[in-house]
This record gives sequence, C-alpha cells and structure tokens, in this order.
Amino acid sequence: MRNIFTILFLLNAIGLSAQQDFRKTYFPLINKAELHLVKQEYLEASQAYFSAFSLTKTPLIRDLYNATVCKLYQNDFEGGKLYLFKMAQRGVKAETLEQREIFEVGYNTESWKNFKPSYEQFFEPKELNDFLKYHFTNLDILRKMIFEFGAESFVNLPNGANPPTHAIKRKDFNAYFSNETTAEDRAKILKYSMEEVEKETKDSQATKEDIYNEAKEILLLIMENPMALYEGNSQVETFHTHDHDLFSFLSFFTFNRDRRVGRADNISSFMNETEQKYIDEKLQDAVYQGFLSPQVAISQSSEKEIPEKIKVTSFTLTIENSSECGKEFDDIENIRFLKKNVLTSEEQKEYKKIKDKYGLESLDDRFKKEVFGIDKNKYFILNTRSSVESSVVPNCEVAQKMLAGATIIQD
Repeated sequence: MRNIFTILFLLNAIGLSAQQDFRKTYFPLINKAELHLVKQEYLEASQAYFSAFSLTKTPLIRDLYNATVCKLYQNDFEGGKLYLFKMAQRGVKAETLEQREIFEVGYNTESWKNFKPSYEQFFEPKELNDFLKYHFTNLDILRKMIFEFGAESFVNLPNGANPPTHAIKRKDFNAYFSNETTAEDRAKILKYSMEEVEKETKDSQATKEDIYNEAKEILLLIMENPMALYEGNSQVETFHTHDHDLFSFLSFFTFNRDRRVGRADNISSFMNETEQKYIDEKLQDAVYQGFLSPQVAISQSSEKEIPEKIKVTSFTLTIENSSECGKEFDDIENIRFLKKNVLTSEEQKEYKKIKDKYGLESLDDRFKKEVFGIDKNKYFILNTRSSVESSVVPNCEVAQKMLAGATIIQD
C-alpha cells in the first residue's frame, strides 16, 4: 500500500511539474507580439503570435482576434482564416467582428463577405455548464433587486432645503416635476415625511446588506469553477456587459455597494481580507493556467490600484493670451502633447511585485502600449487606459508648467 501511495505521489508531482506557467511562457510571447504591433511590425508580430499559440490548444480569444487583425494589416486574409475559424468555434459572433470594422483593414471586406458563410457554419455558441447557469441566474435576480431598490430610494424636498421636510420616491421624480402632473397628483407623490424616510431607508439598507452578502457568497463559490474564470470572448465584445459573466457581476456588485457608501470602486470594501486574498489567488492561478490575461486578472483584483495608475494623457492646449509667448511655441493654435502618469519609486517597487504575481508586462512596455492606444490604435485590443483631454490656460507661463516632462506631438 505504501508503494502505491509513493507511485501516485510521484505521478502527481510529475504532472504538476509538466504543467507550464503561462506567465513565463505564453504571455511573454503575447507581450512581444503586442510590442511589434505598436511599432507596426506585423510580420514579426505574426511570428510571435504563432509561437505563443503553439504552446496551447486554447489561446485567449483576445489574442486570436489581435493575430487576425495583424494578418489583415498584411493583406493576408488566407493566413487569418485559421484564427477566424478558431474564434467561430469559441463563440465569437460574425456580427461582433463586423461591428469592430476590422475587415476595413487591408481592404478585406469582400474577402470576408465570401468567407462569412463558412465562418457561420463553424460557429458554436458559448455554453455554460449547469453549475454556472444556476448561480449566474441567481446573481441576475439579486442584481435586479438592487436596481429595484434604487428606484425605491428617496429624493429629499424642497431641493436644497436644510433640513428638508418631505421626500419623493426616485421612480416618481419625472412625474412629480412634469408640467402635465396636477397639483393633486403631486400631493399624492409627496407623501413621505423625513421620519418615514428615515425608517424606510433603515429597513431598506438592512435588506440590501443581505442581498450583497448573498451575492458575495455566490461569487466566492463561482470562483471555484475554472470555466467561470475563462476570459472567453468577453473582451472581443464589450467587456463587463454580459449578463452571464463572472466579471460583469463582480464589477456590478462592487461598484454599486461602493457607490452606496461613498467609496471608490475597489473590491477591498466588498470582501474582507481573507476573501480578497482568496480571489487574488484564484485570479493569479487563472493566469498561471492560461485561462485569463494578466491585464484582466489584475483589473478584478484587490491589487489593481497601482497598475491602473499607469496611463498616458494626450492634451490639446489652448492659450488665451499668447501675445507674449516665446519661440518655444511654434504653433500657438494647436499644441498637442503626451504626458505620462509617472509612478513614485515606491509604487514602481510595488508594481514589480505585482507584475511577477500576475505576469504583467514591464512599466516601459506598458507605457509603449498606452502611447500607441491614444493616437494610432483603432482595431487592436490592448487593455489601455489612456485618455484624451483639452485644456485652456490663461498664459504661456501656465502652459510651460503643463508641458514640463511632456512629449510634444508633431502633426
């Protein structure tokens, strides 16, 4: 008997050691491919994608999608067919690809039109197992209950009065202020005293607390199921909008609870420390196994604060009084520049720790993708967070301060 257990132990150990860590194999190649995309080196990007896909039977759909767009940029529709077939088998609708307008790249619209019947023949809708269907249905019921509570919350009246004297239900707001509502109907709506509001709100909060706790228990239970953590086609479509998607539910309950108590959107206020650690470990393990990209995993973790600070802002600057500006402003009417949100030395050290846990790219690589995401990227999915802003400043002195450390864009 002892020998049998020894053999089983050794076989198990061999199996575990043979399992690749996608953070060290697959995702570095994906990062390499994306950096080639940034430099518009599509042949080299295709080679890196091919190397990554050779490591697994189930590449992430986001990566299959990006590899397809890469082929389209090379005007190699034939080369992209393999990736298109794989996306069809993984549940990506033809309409989704058309909505993203990727076949405009390389003038492949006609090629897609001819290929679409074959794509639809291979299409297999994404199916959830019974475990996830059951729990996602319950989460959807809880989500609808939260929406209903929002409609039943109160708006205090008179507006701006301190203290207010009465209140109306939020669902009656438009009717109360409508010109078509009679005085008699308004009186029926305006029937809640502040004492009644206080009591009903207290009861409502207690019930909502029960809903959030129930949702949390279900979410923690779902995390045990590997299929729930599979990234699937959610990024190729609009991420966080699927009714039956773990991350959609996780974001919904986190955001709405935090908004209710006036906190920032962070899982830390929804889960206790032990629960946070559990979720973080599950997310890290999903990246390890190649179910989830590092960027999506960190976006759902309690450690996302520092990585989400990494962004670039593209400014267009207008100077109200430009008469005293010097030669440093060649084009007063159109000053465009990029500015990085630089991390402190302590934040950089912390990012390094997080990077290793989740398999994220380096800071330098991340910033390259962020810059690309602002001005040049239209079709690729790179999880960038950067933004575009317009600013008006009174004079050149203020403009000079804003331009410190910035990269000027030459049109």
